[in-house]
Amino acid sequence: MAVIGIRSFLCILGIASLGTTAAIEKVDTVQEWQLSQYCNEYYTISNGDTCWDIIARNQNRFTMSQLLCWNNDINPWCSNLIPGRQVCVGVQRPGPVC
Repeated sequence: MAVIGIRSFLCILGIASLGTTAAIEKVDTVQEWQLSQYCNEYYTISNGDTCWDIIARNQNRFTMSQLLCWNNDINPWCSNLIPGRQVCVGVQRPGPVC
């Protein structure tokens, strides 16, 4: 839960889009299989997309914290988005606690 707080704090400061590297211990509170179990909407990353683009293209229906929680392989700076890869942009209710 502390990692989500750190991610939110970094995103609020705008550090998420800088692509800076830093060592933050990743603690998974939800197993990957649980994430795929809840996910019911996907977005295919386009070349040049940022996390903010993904949120905007989905009518701001979710927060940066939720996007990072649903896709625990995206780093807190969103600098590892791969064009052509799908990411979770919606979950069934009740979904994982983010």
